[in-house]
Order: sequence, then C-alpha cells, then structure tokens
Amino acid sequence: MQYLMILLVMAGVFVLMVAAVLGVSYGLGALLRSRSGAGSDLSTADPCARFQADRDWYEGLPIWQRSLITAWWLVNRYLCTAQGCG
Repeated sequence: MQYLMILLVMAGVFVLMVAAVLGVSYGLGALLRSRSGAGSDLSTADPCARFQADRDWYEGLPIWQRSLITAWWLVNRYLCTAQGCG
C-alpha cells in the first residue's frame, strides 16, 4: 500500500511539473509575440492572415526560442486548424 501511495505521489508531481512547464512556455510565447508588435496591425484582418503572420514570426526565431515557446505554438496551430486555416 505504501508503494502504491509513493507511485501516486510521484505521478502527481510529474503531472504538476509538466503542467507548470507548459504554462510557462505558453505564457512566454504569448509575451514574446505581443512584444514583437508584428501582429498588432492584423487584429482586424482575417484570422488566416494572423496565423500566417504568427507562423512567419515563429519560423524566424532561433531554435532555442522555438523550443521555449513550443506550447504556445501548438495552441496556435490548433486554433488555426479549428478555424479552418489549416
């Protein structure tokens, strides 16, 4: 029973750590994107243009910054697909 309790605690800590890392990654991506100012003029344009601008901005980043904001990129791609911009 004690072994099972230790495994459950370890699994819980792992899930919390993954959630924290993903949250920081998404927040950092949103912060960097808002500070770049490249997408501010696209707020009234169609969503597909905004997603294309986000893709261009993301692909222009160095690889270490891309890896830091992977969660933001995945959420952005999901929203793009959900709106039919594929």
